[in-house]
Amino acid sequence: MNDLVPLFQPKSVALIGASSNSKKYGYWTAKSLIENKFEGDIHLVSRSGGEIFGRPTFPDILSVPGEVDLAIIAIAPKFILPVMEQCVEKGVKCAIVVSTGFGEVGPEGKELERQMLEIARKGNMRVQGPNCMGTYSAAKSMNASIIDLAPGPMSLVLQSGNFGIDINFNAKSRNLGYSCWATIGNQMDMRFHDFVEYIEGDDDTKCLLLYMEGLRVESEEDGRKFIEAAQKTAARKPIAAIKIGRSAAGARAAASHTGSLAGSEKIFDAALRQAGIIRVDSPNQLLDAAEAFSKCKPARGKRIAILTDGGGHGVMATDFAEKFNLEAPVLSDATQAKLREILMPHCPIKNPVDLAGTPEADMWVFDRCLEVLLDDPDVDGIIIVGLYGGYADLSEEFRALEMDVARSMTERIAAGDKPVVMHSIYAPQNPECLEYIRENGVPVFGEVDAAVRTMGVLSGYGDLRKALAEEAAGELPDMPADRREKAAAIIDAVRKSGRVNMVETEAREILRCYGLGVGEDYLVAGADEAAEIYRKIGGKVVMKIVSPDILHKTDAGGVALYIESEEMAREAYERLVRNGRLYKSDADIMGVMMTPMLPGGVECIIGSSHDNTFGPTVMFGLGGIFVEILKDVAFRVAPVNMPACRSMIREIKGLGMLQGARGSKPCDLEALAETACVVSHLVNELRDIAEVDLNPVFAWEKGLAIADARIVLHS
Repeated sequence: MNDLVPLFQPKSVALIGASSNSKKYGYWTAKSLIENKFEGDIHLVSRSGGEIFGRPTFPDILSVPGEVDLAIIAIAPKFILPVMEQCVEKGVKCAIVVSTGFGEVGPEGKELERQMLEIARKGNMRVQGPNCMGTYSAAKSMNASIIDLAPGPMSLVLQSGNFGIDINFNAKSRNLGYSCWATIGNQMDMRFHDFVEYIEGDDDTKCLLLYMEGLRVESEEDGRKFIEAAQKTAARKPIAAIKIGRSAAGARAAASHTGSLAGSEKIFDAALRQAGIIRVDSPNQLLDAAEAFSKCKPARGKRIAILTDGGGHGVMATDFAEKFNLEAPVLSDATQAKLREILMPHCPIKNPVDLAGTPEADMWVFDRCLEVLLDDPDVDGIIIVGLYGGYADLSEEFRALEMDVARSMTERIAAGDKPVVMHSIYAPQNPECLEYIRENGVPVFGEVDAAVRTMGVLSGYGDLRKALAEEAAGELPDMPADRREKAAAIIDAVRKSGRVNMVETEAREILRCYGLGVGEDYLVAGADEAAEIYRKIGGKVVMKIVSPDILHKTDAGGVALYIESEEMAREAYERLVRNGRLYKSDADIMGVMMTPMLPGGVECIIGSSHDNTFGPTVMFGLGGIFVEILKDVAFRVAPVNMPACRSMIREIKGLGMLQGARGSKPCDLEALAETACVVSHLVNELRDIAEVDLNPVFAWEKGLAIADARIVLHS
């Protein structure tokens, strides 16, 4: 049984801190439980005694008869520890601590949380909060919160009670309600992944909404559990999330509000996408997504048809389509022929389909054109934009016609297999026909961009779901069986020398352990040896200083290119060592590395950093100077398989440079993806590693070459 079943489906609830004072939380919660007719036993616990709402009270939870599945605790922090002890003694399965004044206020509050959790774990009691506004479950008619919530098809899990109030006002105006609703506050025990995992099995939830300030993590496994739970749930039902704290100031505010760690915003964004979660930016966008997911058919692709009764709105929708990752292609000749039979010769029919004044003469053109577009196999979704709902202002006859056409269109849409959304400038007025359309399965928006963005969300979820399936079935990279043992020996040697910075020769050996192709290299300790090795290599040679104290070799004048003779090798050795001493007089210089000089290519970077929330990550982008100037990189939480690495490469803005810009030959994208894939598994397996920086990686038409490698261990 899932640990959260007693939270959302309790047979009995005890409210500790129940009150007859209408200004107190214990009064509001008791009132909510009773008035919503919770389908179970309600026990009110109050030290003041007497009756509350005509019900007897108990002095403590130990006095309550029978078993208690869920305790709601609304008392001051100074009284919390003995009450937690009593709950454990009573055998309470779950507790909701709505009180404030814990980890969000500072170290003393964090210590109190630690003690509370220690007590709870002695009795295997799960705890929601503290610093939260409770829980709602439509399945049990249980409103254990102070907000007026109603049943419906969406579930909402959030960190902010105030945001819960905000979004609920909007949800009511759309006639949307909840299957499950929970504010999780400081995430002392129950974390986002617990709720996501529970809701995956809730058949009454059609979509899950999240409001996130951050994940509370005791270790990186908490972040990874969230990704795993979300991936499993998103494969069955859509998840949309607001994650605040994009800016540095926003991240600070989020941390002070709930004690969350903001982490790296770019990595968090990548992790949400990797988890199959649609990210939105505002409460309205979150509910737009919820309404569409609750009402619309799934989108099979990006190709949309736009049906409009005004050219301006149609063109605007077409512009927004590109912005929101949709396509508005020219309709097929067969579809245009069918539309031409319906519409006047002056009506544009390529896409958008512009009714251009026709509805005033024949309102049914909306329905007949919609039928044609729904039947087109090359159309994945339809957006209706313009003035529908306003024709009733012309006459009573038009009002009746709009209703008749609305009934026919909604029946047609319900029988079809494509999502349809509508925009109308009359949506704020909510005329009868638009209300009917909205109540019968078609979201209606007052802004064109909202309608198109929401269709983009439907399409985006289809893409994410496909990506999840591909990644789950994706192939693993080919790596040597003894890679870990060999790499561990190198790491141990570095540790024993008291270092965390690997020199490049050591980093290249780590890469070789994982089967990554790095060319031959030689570490020389003198000018004569440099000349001797040059004779062995021949051609053009690169020489680099090797020192754990000089990470950025170019800055120290520690790189020499185009070495083409023994004499040049001798001179370069002496110069590189001299430059190293000038850069850092006490640097530990191990020698100079010599390698054959590589032919140029498109410079890429493949790397890894350690994120406080999710652990090791993998990064891909354009390398060399581009990574510093453009910062055109994509991330994934490691490890990932080949499909995710291919997708990561396609995300960067500079993809055109890799695909063969301005007549140049395309690069070997598969080789780049495979290298990134191996690096992702390398850093996941070798947790001593804090950073990997392969920059530049020269991408060629066939294959690639790692020109420079840097690895740093955790201190």
